[in-house]
Amino acid sequence: MQPYEKLTWPGKRRRLYRLAQDALTHYDLTVNRLVPLGYETNMMYRVYATNGAQYALRLANGVWRTRHDAKSEVMWLDALARDTEIPTPRVVHTKTGASLAQPTTAGGPAGYHALLMSWLPGTILGKRLTPQNFFKMGELFGQLHLHGAAWQPPAGFTTRRFDKMLSRGEPDVLLGDDALAVYSTEAARMIERMRAKVDAAYRALDPADLRVIHCDLWHDNIKVHGGVLQPFDFEDTIWGYRIHDIAMAMLDLREVTDCDQYERLLAAFRRGYEEILAWPDGDLDLCQIGRILWRTNYFAQHVAHIGQAWLAKDATFTANLCQRYLDTGKLIPPLRTPRGE
Repeated sequence: MQPYEKLTWPGKRRRLYRLAQDALTHYDLTVNRLVPLGYETNMMYRVYATNGAQYALRLANGVWRTRHDAKSEVMWLDALARDTEIPTPRVVHTKTGASLAQPTTAGGPAGYHALLMSWLPGTILGKRLTPQNFFKMGELFGQLHLHGAAWQPPAGFTTRRFDKMLSRGEPDVLLGDDALAVYSTEAARMIERMRAKVDAAYRALDPADLRVIHCDLWHDNIKVHGGVLQPFDFEDTIWGYRIHDIAMAMLDLREVTDCDQYERLLAAFRRGYEEILAWPDGDLDLCQIGRILWRTNYFAQHVAHIGQAWLAKDATFTANLCQRYLDTGKLIPPLRTPRGE
């Protein structure tokens, strides 16, 4: 049998499918159909049970997010189900009561874990970008932030904190010698200047505002069903600041809207949020710039794979974006380095 690493992508998908089938044997349900949904950092499946119930199955490789991360996610999802009316996915535990399954299959990749959750009906919020929905999204963030502050996680919950630009143990190579050798002089100066501003913005935040946050609750990680917003994909659950949590979601919104629409939806979001909590202190834009610099840092980590030409292009694009911000006080799209030009 050919090793998994040497397979084509279709071959890998077939092995992952068998891995998903094995994962489902760990649960007390009879499966009628298993449908692959797609692959990004994880492989996702929609599961149809013979009793009519539907589930989402996530196969994770344990590299992007570890088993410890996934167990922390389950702890918070279980607490939200117990303590609130927020319509989050309900975690299905294995026959032995475990939060995760450890599937195996002949010729399959090692180190994968599986998480089974209830299927959320509805439409992705990204297809319903209205002020009314963003008012509700603000309320949803407020409710999650209330719970994240009051909840006392059990032993074993993550101790990771997203309290600075790089917070998941990734190497800081943004201004390292190898990266600086690729950047233009002008790009290097601007990136260094903005990195200092971002670091200062995070240092200025009050540590008392740290709480458990979703950290990736953008509009395509929310479904709308019967007018109710349902958040999902809690994989990035971590300790963090409210302004950071909001900034990450609004950065994704900025990437798909023009400036006027963004401002309208952000204002609606803020009105909804302030129905629940006071708006957090901090600089939303600088947190977003931090995320953009995080991407450049990621490219710098993997320059051997992506190439020096792309890193140089991204650094110049990011520097120009930051200059527009300094000139206007706004982040003006485009916010991602264009490909193919």
